[in-house]
Amino acid sequence: MEILEIRKEIIIDLRNEIPELVDKFNHFILKKLPSKKNSVLNIVFNQKTDRFPKEFIIKLFRTDKSKNEYYTLNNLTKQEIKLPKILFFKEPYLFLKKIKGVNLCDFINDKLRNVVSIDDLDPESKEGIFEGLNKLAAWLAQLHNMNIVDASDNSKIIVLNKGDTRLRDFIYNIDKNKISGVDFEDSYNGNHLDDITWICCSLLDTNPGIFELDNPKLKIDLINYFLQSYYKINTNFHFDYNYFVGQLIENLNLVMRRRNINLTLDKAYFIEDISKEL
Repeated sequence: MEILEIRKEIIIDLRNEIPELVDKFNHFILKKLPSKKNSVLNIVFNQKTDRFPKEFIIKLFRTDKSKNEYYTLNNLTKQEIKLPKILFFKEPYLFLKKIKGVNLCDFINDKLRNVVSIDDLDPESKEGIFEGLNKLAAWLAQLHNMNIVDASDNSKIIVLNKGDTRLRDFIYNIDKNKISGVDFEDSYNGNHLDDITWICCSLLDTNPGIFELDNPKLKIDLINYFLQSYYKINTNFHFDYNYFVGQLIENLNLVMRRRNINLTLDKAYFIEDISKEL
């Protein structure tokens, strides 16, 4: 859908609740942000309104999951988990405070261009990547530990999972050394390893990853570091290697179907290098 059509849709749907959108003296600019499922927009008013900041994010849901994201964000906000503040909600619209920073996917992968090994990185880049992964591990560990549903089996602890968890779902504010998570429409209760496995899949498949590198050892080293960081924090959670491998292969196959890559992984040789001892 073109941006002018979306703009018209927003004004018509919300003119009663948010008159600022139709005030001819208070123009605003919309910019579409990357999103496969919904319309996600950056909105900038020419001046700050009484109710909203000058710039924020509008998520216009094209799925039926707006309430799931709204209620999840509300609950997690009470737990002081770092995520965007809700400014306004009326189905299917969710207004969110804009988080300053860079998405973690670009932050990591931009440092890995033309790099074969972790040891090839300059000290500053290496430290930056490891610190980003540490912050990500701490964020997920907090989410899971504060939202345990069933802890009867330490290797299969059931928690609130963020769902479809990709590196791009995390905004890294380098100056404040803080990471915030975004996009909770797919959150659900499940094995704590589900979120963990999706992060590892995202480390593997994002460029430069297994589809670009001759040897994925570089990304495997980052996966091992991330896993170790997570389980150092959530020491009562146990790593189930067999479940992890099965989910990782399933996720990679799903990613390849999304990208129309005609290949199916049954058993990937590089997975053997992922640590079984955590």
